[in-house]
Amino acid sequence: MSETAVDTAAAAEKKVSLREELTARRKAMTNDLIDERGLKVQSRFLASPYYQKARTVALYAPIRGEVPTRDILIAALQDEKIVCYPLSHVHGRILAFRAIKSESELEPGRLGVREPSNSSDLIAVDQIDLFVVPGLGFSGDGKRLGRGGGYYDATLKAASARSRRVGLAFNDQIVQALPTTSDDVDMDQVVTESQTLRGLYRDWDFLDT
Repeated sequence: MSETAVDTAAAAEKKVSLREELTARRKAMTNDLIDERGLKVQSRFLASPYYQKARTVALYAPIRGEVPTRDILIAALQDEKIVCYPLSHVHGRILAFRAIKSESELEPGRLGVREPSNSSDLIAVDQIDLFVVPGLGFSGDGKRLGRGGGYYDATLKAASARSRRVGLAFNDQIVQALPTTSDDVDMDQVVTESQTLRGLYRDWDFLDT
């Protein structure tokens, strides 16, 4: 077995252990705590140059324990940005996105997660400026641990080179280091309720490139 294969297997094993630990932390958070901390995360994100410069923003509808995004949606619509959400029906590994003009256009999808109705406009992945990304865990240098499906990683790799990605997380989700493989995609920035972690921190004047 090659060294690369050994490294990949070791990373996968470590990820399984971390997912269990971080999932338990998430389940321990009460709804009130999620809402309270979530307001702070969203406020910090909305103040970031990445948000302010972006014209087309891909949000996510949170599942239990993820950082809420409703305040971001409301602000982005007021700022006349194009706001889109991923669909649960995936062809291959790349997510499809539809734009919405009102929160009322989100409805429970196939997996119970809210998503745009079929009447909403499709937005091509390469037209998205800023991806707001959920995760189970993040590290200070922008590494991300998802739930294991690999859909966001594949989607971010398929996105335009000028696009940027910001992870939203609670402080409890930040770990010192995360194992990664060549399939994993780093964040430009990770925002929590009390800090903004640099990650890749590529130039936010990405719209001019």
